[in-house]
Parts: sequence; C-alpha cells; structure tokens
Amino acid sequence: MQVWLNGRILPAHEATLSPFDRGFLFGDGVYELVRFFNGVGVGIDAHIARLARSLSLTRIGGFDARTVPALCQALLAANGLRDAAVYLQVTRGVQVPRAHMPAPGLAPTVFAYASACGSIDELATLHAGTAITRPDPRWSRCEIKTTSLLGNILVLLDAQDARADEVVLTRHGLVGEGAYSNLFANLGGTLVTTPVDDDPPILHGVTRWQLLEEAARAGIPTAVRPIELDELPTASEVFIAASRRLVTPILTMDGRPVGTGTIGPVTQRAFALLAARIRRECGLPPG
Repeated sequence: MQVWLNGRILPAHEATLSPFDRGFLFGDGVYELVRFFNGVGVGIDAHIARLARSLSLTRIGGFDARTVPALCQALLAANGLRDAAVYLQVTRGVQVPRAHMPAPGLAPTVFAYASACGSIDELATLHAGTAITRPDPRWSRCEIKTTSLLGNILVLLDAQDARADEVVLTRHGLVGEGAYSNLFANLGGTLVTTPVDDDPPILHGVTRWQLLEEAARAGIPTAVRPIELDELPTASEVFIAASRRLVTPILTMDGRPVGTGTIGPVTQRAFALLAARIRRECGLPPG
C-alpha cells in the first residue's frame, strides 16, 4: 500500500511519525473520509468544506483543504484504485517537549491512505443492521470531525456486547446521531432527521445532506427537527447514513423490531435515489 505523508507518497511500511506528534499524544487532529466510485469523489466539495470547518474550529493551520482532490487522485493512482475510500488526517504537528498549550507556528502532520471498497453495483442490495440506544458520553463539539473518538469507541463496545451494529446516541431525551453515522426515521409518513446545529451540534454528514436533497426533490415528505427518544419506538422505519456504507436499514432497536422488522419502502426508495445520484455524479450508467 502506498500512503501520503506530508507531501510524499511512499510505501506504508516506510511512513514514520514522531512520538511527539500532538495527534498521538493528545488526539489533537481532525479527519475526513471520502468515498470514490469510478475514480470520482462523492460530494467532494462538501467534504472539503467540512474539513475546512474542522480545521478552522480547531485552529489547526498550515493545510489547505482545497488540495484534497489532488491529494486523493494521487493516492488512487499510486494504488491503482477506482472504487475506494480515502482517509485523510491532519494533526496540529510535532511539539517537543510535550505541552498542553500548542506552540505557535507548528507545521501540521498530514497523513492519508486509500483502501479498496465495493463498486456502486456491489452496494445495490441493502444489508440490514441492528442498533441500541445509549446516552451520549462525548464532548459538546461533535460537529468537529476530530480524531479523538474514544467516546464513540466506548459505546461501540457496548454495541459489540449487545451484538448490534450501531449505537444511537441521546442527550436530554433527544436523539443525536450514531457513533459513526447520521440517523433517519420515518415518523408518521415523514422522513425525519435531527438538526446539525442544535445544542450540542452533530456531524454535518455529507450522505445525510445528499439524502435530504434527493428525498425532497422526489416528493418524499422530509423534516429536519429534534427527535425525542420516546418517538423512536413509533417509527415505521429507521436507517443510518454514512459515506462508506451509504444506507443501512435498522430492523431492531434495543432488541425490539422497528416497524414490521423488515426493510421499508421509504428506506428502499431513499437508497435508490442516492445510488442514482452517485451514478450521475460519477459518470456511471443508470442501474
């Protein structure tokens, strides 16, 4: 595997990081993951904007998010990939000795790699999942795509114990997001998802935004509003959205069936609309 490290493409086994990198010592960094089909990054402009927002909010300087497309294409070419996911991480950089207060003018550490993923044709069949709900143990700046994901990992360990695929995180009786995804629920015939800028905010999911656009354009009733935890048992359908797997129907929540316990028509239609959008964006023939 060829990786990107600080402006160079090199074999992964030759890529080395300083033990004094603030990403290693403090989790002081941000990241993005971009899904590529047929060599085209899905929603690449939205990923650039989100990375720029994360860099600005964390005050990490020295890296221009607008260089991401060229970086990604170089990685894809070096690894001979067309259908892939590119993970990019930017830390505040190396500081010796270790100090909580960042020193001014640090050069960021930029690391990225590309891994092979299935084509859009391989995602044509929806694969159902299960979820549990848990109180959200994370910090209050969840709109920053930070590398500090211990809170997410702890609740995913709960999901592993419960043999579930995802965790729906809640605060003050309201649904937020999943540990690695955004959530949609069919409530009374309306496809509902939570606002990104509530208190606390949630991640500005690129797939979430694309699904909202496509559903509204197709005439599916949609709403962006707070979802109370007590509403989830009344949902006829629930699904999660993320860049890597796109759409995953949730058939059970906390061990109880969601709706009829089968993949519902709104979920199927939403996924078909998203897949069609990706095909258009990536220059692929209709499915």
